[in-house]
Amino acid sequence: MKKILFTVMGVLLLVLGSVFLYIKLSTKEETVPTTKNDTSETLNNEKEYIFEELGISLTVPQELHVIKSPNFNAETGKLESYNFYIQNYGYEGGPSTGDFQIYGLYQPDLPEIILDDIAEMKIDTENYMNVKEFSAGPLQGYEAQQKGERPNYIYSLLLNGRILRIAVSQGTAENKIAAEKILKTLKVLQTVQVGEGAEVPEMGGVFNFTYPNGWKLSKEINGVVVTSPDYQISEGFPVLEEGAELAVYTKKTTVATINEDLSNNPITSKIPNKVDTIVAEQNAIRYEYGYEGVNAVMTEFIKDGTKYSLRYRFVGENSKSAYMGAYEEMLRTFEFL
Repeated sequence: MKKILFTVMGVLLLVLGSVFLYIKLSTKEETVPTTKNDTSETLNNEKEYIFEELGISLTVPQELHVIKSPNFNAETGKLESYNFYIQNYGYEGGPSTGDFQIYGLYQPDLPEIILDDIAEMKIDTENYMNVKEFSAGPLQGYEAQQKGERPNYIYSLLLNGRILRIAVSQGTAENKIAAEKILKTLKVLQTVQVGEGAEVPEMGGVFNFTYPNGWKLSKEINGVVVTSPDYQISEGFPVLEEGAELAVYTKKTTVATINEDLSNNPITSKIPNKVDTIVAEQNAIRYEYGYEGVNAVMTEFIKDGTKYSLRYRFVGENSKSAYMGAYEEMLRTFEFL
């Protein structure tokens, strides 16, 4: 039965990949490259792309085009499948065809499996050859080359008890090396649980959010702070010199709405371009400010008599986009337990 499952998924990768790519290339508004809010730039012409619904990130050379396509059930809003492409074609102003593509497929509703189930690829000699163990970051799985007219390289990884299936085409040795360099950068976003499951009165409750692997978490009296690996702050007057900081601060308040709170503050009342948004099903306000050496994007809301301030602090305007993707992921995954 499991052999049939792997064979069917292999066919799905070929069929769905071709159909989905045709749709993407035929619909201009859906072929827009991932925006800066979804990426973090590195110093060597690469970008870290966050695949939010999968809870992972990959570092990709900037000359490659990334397409992310989560597919939700129209009635329940539940994620049914997730497709993504990393390729050297298919973007506006670029070539319509190319010779390098990584195609990923994840279906969270498939039956739960273990690593031994994926290992059964080794006995499926009708469809696969050169099957051996493979790891992408912390994810374990198997790699193989598909038999037939399209000898793509296949990577089957165990993610949250389900299979993350990745195909690389064209099936050349050069493409295999390039793809594995990208896959080896895979990171799993960590979940932060404040209060370790217990009520924390001074924080007004317990919440979760995710942040990139390798960042450092520290707790403060009125919240939590997560800093990037390159975080550096000056001694004395705390000026951020390098890296970035994500923080959640809480404060008791008698004000009913965040709009009223910001209007009553002589500093925030003068900040222009405030934007309404939703965080954890709460009405929130997002804005940017620079004050006394602090450059930040702030998203704030009030819940049950507590004001929550979710802050992204960066060095300056030129570095703001570097870790914006991590902040967007923080906002997307922030939830109350």
